[in-house]
Amino acid sequence: MSQTGFDISKLSTASKILLGAGALYLIDLLLAWQRVCFVGQCITASGIDGIGVLNLLLVIVLLVWEGLALANVEINIPRALVSAGIAAGILLFTILKIIVDNDSIYIFAWIGLLLALAIGYGGWMRWQEHQAAGGGMGGTTMGPPPSDTGGFTS
Repeated sequence: MSQTGFDISKLSTASKILLGAGALYLIDLLLAWQRVCFVGQCITASGIDGIGVLNLLLVIVLLVWEGLALANVEINIPRALVSAGIAAGILLFTILKIIVDNDSIYIFAWIGLLLALAIGYGGWMRWQEHQAAGGGMGGTTMGPPPSDTGGFTS
């Protein structure tokens, strides 16, 4: 009997970090990142308000991208580079979200920053996997330069 479904044990540590931290980050985005209270009434803003909508889109793309790797879908582009780029984007836009919306920051913004750092670390690990596998920055690799023998061979 063949077993179908996802085999998480075949995932790299980087993929596990990206999927786990990404799922938690998605949940954290829906919670209050800002909170202001006046006379017993509190107003909150979630992590997807303003520039945070980019974080929402990026984390959804990351989860789908890593889910495709988990499902063994063949894609003809370097998975590690795309994962690392998306993770870098999430980290960058999370930092920007906190800088831009720094009024009345609530605890879930700091948790979101920690999760974004974890995602960034997972992306860096994916980049290292790509480099260890002999991947470059893209483009072709060139061999050694041709030797100049002046037309004579020995």
